[in-house]
Amino acid sequence: MRKLQEYIINYEGLKTGSHTFDYLINDDFFREFFEAETEFSQADLKATVHLMKDPTMLVFDFEILGTVYMPCDRCLDDYHQPIEIRQKLIVNFGEEDQGDDDTIITLPRSEFEINLAPYMYDYILLSIPMKRVCQNDVNETKTCNQEMIEKLKSYRNSGQTAEETDPRWEALKKIMDNN
Repeated sequence: MRKLQEYIINYEGLKTGSHTFDYLINDDFFREFFEAETEFSQADLKATVHLMKDPTMLVFDFEILGTVYMPCDRCLDDYHQPIEIRQKLIVNFGEEDQGDDDTIITLPRSEFEINLAPYMYDYILLSIPMKRVCQNDVNETKTCNQEMIEKLKSYRNSGQTAEETDPRWEALKKIMDNN
């Protein structure tokens, strides 16, 4: 995590008022969190962080926009998944954490800096949809590779007769046929 020093904000040295920080997030950012490869690549994200410093608290407004390149869950072709994040983080100062809210954290009064990298990392990962399909592509024109879909259907249907199919899998088969 030593390469993520640029994401550390020393708020103690900042004047009260508004401040803006810009970051470019690419694959190197994610490698700091993972030893192995991530499930996506070619991250091309721009993060703008607006900080409103007050003597009693800090308010961070995150805006992260861009794309990551990832495999489609259906056809396994890669596509550019758009990322659009707007998130708020409120930092209070005190000795005790005052709640379970994900948007409000409490830092000890003795702290003088905050590392924004873990928050940005979490926001990005949570913004990736559960169902990752080519139709999510940035251009909104990419469709699944029909050759691969047909090949997968042929493997699914080869060698099994209706009598051999476990009836518990019928609901899943109906879902797959609808896609």
